[in-house]
Amino acid sequence: MKAKDIKKVLILDQGNPVAGQLLQKAAEVFGTDAVQYVVLKAHRTHNLVLTMMEETIREEAPELVLLGATALGEEIAPALGVRLGTGVAAHCVDIKVNEDGRLTFMIPAIGGRAVGEIFIPDAGSGRPAVATVKPGIFPQPEDVAFADKIPGCRIIDVDAMKEDGSIDPGEKVQGGFRMTQIVPRERSAGSITGADIILCGGYGLGSEGVWKKLKMLAQRLGGAAACTRAALDAEWGCSEDSMIGTSGKAVRPKVYIGFGISGAAHHLCGITGADTIISINNDKDADVFAASDYKGVFDAEQILDALLEMTE
Repeated sequence: MKAKDIKKVLILDQGNPVAGQLLQKAAEVFGTDAVQYVVLKAHRTHNLVLTMMEETIREEAPELVLLGATALGEEIAPALGVRLGTGVAAHCVDIKVNEDGRLTFMIPAIGGRAVGEIFIPDAGSGRPAVATVKPGIFPQPEDVAFADKIPGCRIIDVDAMKEDGSIDPGEKVQGGFRMTQIVPRERSAGSITGADIILCGGYGLGSEGVWKKLKMLAQRLGGAAACTRAALDAEWGCSEDSMIGTSGKAVRPKVYIGFGISGAAHHLCGITGADTIISINNDKDADVFAASDYKGVFDAEQILDALLEMTE
């Protein structure tokens, strides 16, 4: 698919910041003059949103559909691909135009050790390319009313949330789950989302005891403690909410400090938005150093002990 052939982009607004991130990225890639943008606001059951998305796509005939890779988006995107008979690029870490003018979706591959290019061929009218992107991969627009600044951008609002927080499931729901209420989960003060300072531990920490030292240091610095998938699987006490990477969260701190992290692509794609990346690893050839602004070839626990002593 040639980027110049994109005349309309449809974005799903699930009621979280990722819609604004996708809209701003699309505007950067395609511009705001030659492309029409349509935002579908839908925060209901998966079955109902899928039906609404399919109907809207058939009516609007966009060439590209973008969704956040949330629990909702990850379920809807492949279903749309099947219903529309089109291609789906899942968990994109970037969307760009290559030297041939083709729309290119960048996807982690080979267990996160590389980033591959995905091309979705022209599928014809009513069969757009579909792509999902992890929240936080792209910057958030500073202007919350960013959509209003794009000429011709239309918002189709199909939400039906009542004042008491309950959801009108609509008449089209048949089978599946029915959402009855939305209860936002409270985030702890040490949440990695929005933190200016993040200390992240990998499997190279070696033990749960060292992870606890990292977490203590993060608290003293007024930051948040994060981990990699390998550290999470080791069951040292970190949680899914604190994991960074394609299967976790993407973050944009002012300072990111990694301890004992090898540098797999599926983790690095989650920290590309960090202003400054500092890495501590006892392997001088660790891949993470290539993506770091500053590096230290040291034992992670020794550095943590020294920093804890300095911050007492």
